[in-house]
Amino acid sequence: MDIDFESKISHSHNSSITVLLNDNHSTAWMDALVAVKNDIIGSNKEKMLILQSGLVTRLLNWIEDDSISYDLKTEAIIVLGSLGKGNSEMIRILIQEKTVPILLKSLTNFNLRYTEAILRCLRSIFLVNTESLLYIYEENQFGRTYIPHLLGLLKYSVTCQECIAIIFEKCCKTTQHQLELLDSHTVDLFAPLLLSDFYKVQMPTLRCFASMCFKNPTVCSAVVSVPNLVQVFVELMGRNKPSEMQLAAAKILTYLHRGGALEASDPVISRKTLGTLVRMCKKDRPLEENVKGAETLAYLIEVDPDLQMIASITDHLISTLSNYLHYKDVKKVSTDKKEVDWGSEMRRAAFLAFAALSANDEEIRDKVIQREGLVDQIMTCMLSPNQAEVAASLRCLQSLTRSVHQIRTVLHDNAVWKPLLGMLQSTNHEIMVLAMTCLCNLVLEFSPSKESLLQGAAVDLLAEYCQNSDNTVRLNAIWAIMSLTYCSSESLRMRIIETMRTDCLIQRIEDPVMIIRQKALAVVRNLLTSANEGDERDISPLSRIRSERRNGDKTIIDRMVKALGSEVIDAVFRIVRDQNSPVYVLEQALCALSNMADGPSCKAHIIGKTEDIQCIIKYLDTENYSELSLQLPVIQFITNLIESSEDGAYQRMLVLKTIGVQRILEDLRDKPDASLLYQNITNALKHFH
Repeated sequence: MDIDFESKISHSHNSSITVLLNDNHSTAWMDALVAVKNDIIGSNKEKMLILQSGLVTRLLNWIEDDSISYDLKTEAIIVLGSLGKGNSEMIRILIQEKTVPILLKSLTNFNLRYTEAILRCLRSIFLVNTESLLYIYEENQFGRTYIPHLLGLLKYSVTCQECIAIIFEKCCKTTQHQLELLDSHTVDLFAPLLLSDFYKVQMPTLRCFASMCFKNPTVCSAVVSVPNLVQVFVELMGRNKPSEMQLAAAKILTYLHRGGALEASDPVISRKTLGTLVRMCKKDRPLEENVKGAETLAYLIEVDPDLQMIASITDHLISTLSNYLHYKDVKKVSTDKKEVDWGSEMRRAAFLAFAALSANDEEIRDKVIQREGLVDQIMTCMLSPNQAEVAASLRCLQSLTRSVHQIRTVLHDNAVWKPLLGMLQSTNHEIMVLAMTCLCNLVLEFSPSKESLLQGAAVDLLAEYCQNSDNTVRLNAIWAIMSLTYCSSESLRMRIIETMRTDCLIQRIEDPVMIIRQKALAVVRNLLTSANEGDERDISPLSRIRSERRNGDKTIIDRMVKALGSEVIDAVFRIVRDQNSPVYVLEQALCALSNMADGPSCKAHIIGKTEDIQCIIKYLDTENYSELSLQLPVIQFITNLIESSEDGAYQRMLVLKTIGVQRILEDLRDKPDASLLYQNITNALKHFH
């Protein structure tokens, strides 16, 4: 005779639920709970039946009921903990039932088995879903968060240590969370756990330290101030430790460096941490470690040229990362039980590492871009449906477009500008901004891709984005337009003015974000120059000012001023009048007015505005303004106004002499700290008689 085993189990299961929901059978509750606990182990189907039966509400009520014994409460929590090991939908239901706050409130009466059951259940929930994490940081019945109470449980058992470390790691999501944990002395109390004999305690503790240190200089400073703690991280990064532990420790040290607590020159960073991360990228490591190793390495070296150089010559790293790009698209389950496309993940990690390696050094860029098929891989990944992979490929391209040589050769030959132009209209904010930053480099005067971009919709799109409410979008858009206007033709200048419109330009000149003001003023500066050659990125401020005075048709300046209109010029003067403006903003405004003073018709207009002239020459007052970057454009402004080859120069010289400009220049020339300005002042004084 065949037995329907599943039906028999379900019948027994339903009987237990009936007993538990029946108020009249309290003496049978314990046996029924144990039966339910045994039935649902490993069976998501049985767990879902429990969740649908309404039993969770009953169990939570018992946990809150002071008349229920701790033995029964403990069994109830064990059942909830088993449910917490189900799928994400089951955990969502537990969260909706307010399981987390009820369990936290129930931690007040210490009983080890009971407490461990609560912590295990909370751990299971937070491992999958952190929607309820704010309850950890809310004030409880003791008038404080649950963090100190949880930390107080660390001493009782290994289980308490493991669960609390996991809970804190998963619930550390923001800067405020990091500081809350720091203020509760988590760093001091967690440090000894790193020396635990139990791996299951060490690993979540390491991950919690990483979560606390990430982009938080305050926490990083506190961590390195704990005696011997950095050395503990170094020891846990040793080759005799499991790879997972090495990588976790290396990540913490990386965050400590990026948080300003450890210098790049410190051997702990430049040799041990960097070396460990490079080792994690080797072919003999699991794919997950390859990806995390490359990601962390990219973050470690991202802003430091010396670390980039060391990494580039360490253990054939560039060749190793190049192999990432050819990994086959295989979907496998990761350690957190999620299906991952490792081909995509490997490419993404490689591009992030290449982007960091190539950020500053031309020689490294050459080594990277010479890898066979690299640019083709970038172009392919730019069209990937995986947005993270697209973003990483753009970051790599962004670094490569900083190379004049690569822009003129490989990148132009592959027409990388084509997909970038389409990405300007991406709905993904990160991708749109990254595409724009790449285009900022491709529209520079020396780029052969510039003309192709101008024939497309680049100018219209950039002008539109100059009005965007997002600060980063506005900045990159105005930056790209600044690059377009440098040494540009008159027809392009007119097109930019007409497309962007003067009202938009005025708004950017007066933008609340100061760096956007600076770039908008640089646009005006570029529009008001007669120079047709040069690359201002590679020359000094003094040479830049001289380059803008190359022989040429200076009447273009007059035409540009007319096209811009008086409102734009007035906006520039308003910046100069505002003594609270940052120096880098004032510099661009003064350079723009200096260029304007080189226009034949503009000279006659400016000389009649003595108040504005006095506003400009006040920046020669070394007692209040000692910055060379402000004095240079002012001296050039004076020289441009009275250059003897121009009509009316003598009359303009007399006006300047009357308002004391000659005396100010002579006083400035005689100051001991004016050596860098001496030649410029002497040239200006030659025009005074």
